[in-house]
Amino acid sequence: MSRRRWIGIIAALAIPIGFLCVVLIDSVMYQFGGCRVVRQKLFASPSGSQLVVVVWKSCGATVPDSTQASIVPRGRTFSPESTPTFVSVRGHPDVVVAWSSERAVRIGFIPEADQVYKRDQRAGDVAISYE
Repeated sequence: MSRRRWIGIIAALAIPIGFLCVVLIDSVMYQFGGCRVVRQKLFASPSGSQLVVVVWKSCGATVPDSTQASIVPRGRTFSPESTPTFVSVRGHPDVVVAWSSERAVRIGFIPEADQVYKRDQRAGDVAISYE
């Protein structure tokens, strides 16, 4: 076979092999860096107009698992990308939520969270207390 033909064959094989390598590397990197969010519980306010949404977030081997909570108006779809969290703790403790009124909520963790990443006192117009 001529040299030109060998170069053509190699070039023709390099493109699909290169594409497969990029897809494989992307898949492996996603496993290490991608996060999975699993909704656990919903706690409705007294009138039912708002919800505390509790989720578990797992981001692979490099980031510890966490439990997070957000407040979402009823009828609005929860999205981990666009719904801000007001609390985030390490691990997956049980979450206890008690609404005092439409504008006040208490939240606690069983067992008590050993590491707190985020702990806001307000989420919009709702006051948050921790136990």
